[in-house]
Amino acid sequence: MKKLDSIIDERLNNYLKLFDNLLRLKTVAAAPVNEIEEAAQYLKNIFEERGYSVDIWAVDGNPVIHARIGDGGKTFVIYNHYDVQPAEPFELWDYPPFQLSIVNNHLYGRGVADNKGNIVARIMATDLFIEEYGDNYSIEWIIEGEEEIGSPTLDKVLSQYRNEIYGDAGLWETGYVRPDNRLGFPLGYKGMIYIEIKLKRLKTDVHSGYAPIIPNPALEIVELISKLKRSDGEILFKDIYRDIDEEYLETAKEMAEEFPYESMGDLLNLLGIDSFVGGLTPKEAFLKIVTEPSLNIAGLYSGYTGEGSKTIVPSEAGVKIDIRPLPGQNPNKILKIFTDYLTENGFKDIDIEIHSMYPSGYTKPNEPIIKYAMRAAKDVYGSEAVVSPLSGGSGPIYIFTDKLRIPLAGSGVGYYASRAHAPNENIRLEDFKRGVKHVYNLLKLYFQVD
Repeated sequence: MKKLDSIIDERLNNYLKLFDNLLRLKTVAAAPVNEIEEAAQYLKNIFEERGYSVDIWAVDGNPVIHARIGDGGKTFVIYNHYDVQPAEPFELWDYPPFQLSIVNNHLYGRGVADNKGNIVARIMATDLFIEEYGDNYSIEWIIEGEEEIGSPTLDKVLSQYRNEIYGDAGLWETGYVRPDNRLGFPLGYKGMIYIEIKLKRLKTDVHSGYAPIIPNPALEIVELISKLKRSDGEILFKDIYRDIDEEYLETAKEMAEEFPYESMGDLLNLLGIDSFVGGLTPKEAFLKIVTEPSLNIAGLYSGYTGEGSKTIVPSEAGVKIDIRPLPGQNPNKILKIFTDYLTENGFKDIDIEIHSMYPSGYTKPNEPIIKYAMRAAKDVYGSEAVVSPLSGGSGPIYIFTDKLRIPLAGSGVGYYASRAHAPNENIRLEDFKRGVKHVYNLLKLYFQVD
C-alpha cells in the first residue's frame, strides 16, 4: 500500500462528509424527540455498503447495530455508541452543534469526540486494512444508542444475542491524546449508580411570609447533602469503601508508580483552579481517582430560579447524585448502604429514583490486546500509549470484560481539551488522522500481518 499518511490525506474529505452526515443526526438519547432510529439506519447502510453482514438488535430500547465481516480465525470487536449528550446551552456554542465545523484545524460539533469521531476514524481504519489485506480477517462492530443515558438495555441485548457475538478481543469506545502528546487510555471504567432524590413536602409553593412556621424542602435537601461528604472529599458513609477487588487494587497501585501523574497538574490549569480538593498532590489525586469510589452532586433544584425575584417557600426539592463503584463492588449493595445511611440520619419519606446502575469492569494489563494497543501507538504518537488502571468516568465495559470475557483496549481521536459533554466539543484534525493510523496499526498487530 502507498504510504498510509498520503492515502489518509487523499481520502479524508470523503470521511469528513460521512462525519458531517452523522453529526447532523440529532441522536440525543435523553431527548424525547430525536433521530436515533435514523442514525441506526444510516450506520446500517454504511456497513452494508462495505460488505458487512448487519443486524439491528433491540430489546425495549434504542437500536444496537451489529456488523460483521470476514470469517477467518479470531475476531476483532469494536464497541462504540452513536448517541450523544444534549447540546444545551446552545448560546455557549461558537459553532452549530449538530453539524461539522472545521476551524483552524479543529473539528467542532456535538459528538466529535464522544463518540461519533471515533466511529468514523475506525471505519476509515478498517476500510484501509480490509483494502490492503482482504476481508478474510474477522472484524465485528457493536454500536449502541443509549450509552449517554447509562446503557439501560445493552446488557439485555447482548445477553439475548450472545451466540451471535464472536469477538475475542478489541477496542472500547475511546482513548485520548494527553497534554504530553501521547495517547492515553484506561484498562477499564468505574461503575455507575445514578439516582435522583426528591422531597415533596407541600401541596403547592407558598408565600415566604409563612417561612418561620412551615417546612422548607430546600433546606432539608441541603442538610441531606451535608451528610454525604466532607469538604476534603471524604465520603461519610464509610462502608462505601469496602469490597474493592484486591487484585485490582494491587494492579492500580503498581501502575500508579510508573504513571506520569504529573500531567494531573494540567487539569488544574485547564479548569482555572489552584489546587485539588483537600490539597492533594498530583500523585494523591491520581490515586484517589483509581483506588476509591466516588460520590458527586450532579444537579440540585428547588424553588424559583428565573429572572428577578419570587418570594416563595418551595413545595419540593431534589438532588441528582452519581456514585461510581470500583471493580469488585456490587452497585445494589452500595445503594442499600446509601439508603440505610440516610434513614439512620433521619431522612424519611423521600423518593429515590434510579436512573442507571451497573458495576465496574476492566481488562487485565497482561492481556495481549493491551500490549498491541500500546505498541501500535509508537510510530503514530512518538511513544507507546500511556495506560491507566481505571478511568474516573463510567461505562458498561463490564458486559464485555466480565460477562462476554472479551478484553478491550482503547484508541481515540479526542484530546485533553476536547470538552466532551460541554459546549464547543472539539477534536484536532491531526488527532483524527492519528486515530485512524493507530487503529490500522493495531489491526496489523492483532492479526499478525506484515
